[in-house]
Amino acid sequence: MNRFYWLCLGLTSTIALTAGSAVILGGDSAVARQLIGLCLLALIALLAAAAAVRLWVRRTGLPTRVELEKDVDKVREEVRWLEAGNVVETSVHQLLYKADIPTIIAQYQAESDKYRKIHNRLQSLIIVGSLSTTTAAALEAALPGHRWITVGLSFLVGMAAGFMGYFKFRERSFYLQQTADVIEQEVNAMTLRVHDYKGLDTPGALSLLVERVEGFRNEQRRRQQQLDQPVDERALGPNE
Repeated sequence: MNRFYWLCLGLTSTIALTAGSAVILGGDSAVARQLIGLCLLALIALLAAAAAVRLWVRRTGLPTRVELEKDVDKVREEVRWLEAGNVVETSVHQLLYKADIPTIIAQYQAESDKYRKIHNRLQSLIIVGSLSTTTAAALEAALPGHRWITVGLSFLVGMAAGFMGYFKFRERSFYLQQTADVIEQEVNAMTLRVHDYKGLDTPGALSLLVERVEGFRNEQRRRQQQLDQPVDERALGPNE
């Protein structure tokens, strides 16, 4: 349901921006008045749909996100202790950590998929918006009074490009997926006793796995901190 609310919010913002542009740039024309009327109708429909969905959720008694997260945390804790009790001779803390590794991998993959989708959507908006802006500019002479369309499309393209350049969605997705892949490869190597885990007993292999995974996670945190820094600070580096 959160995605639906965010979709409604995005559409509402777009409709409000379009209506505002029509009022500022050509509110007296017949086309602008019709566009404003359509925007108002679409806005009312979105608000009605959001209210209907919220009412439906309350009547059906579906669990909230907070309740689902609590249930997942409870099941995760039971799985951790269950796996810790399977091998008595090894460290309980290391076994609990190993039980959390699939969750860590899934979290990185989910975040990577989220950033990748955002990047693809913004990139699609830039491509479509750029082509539409060029087409609208070429037809401006044939369709006088529609300059606000070009202005609105140019604004959307510039906003999408600015978000992509500032938040680095593509880089965030790449690093998260890369970290998830190397952690998964390390777990497979430990399970199959290959590469650096060849010939190690269970406590030694488990200790090496925890050390490697922590190193990968620390490297991911460092990359995340670099991406969160402003562009000027990233260019100067930590030693300047």
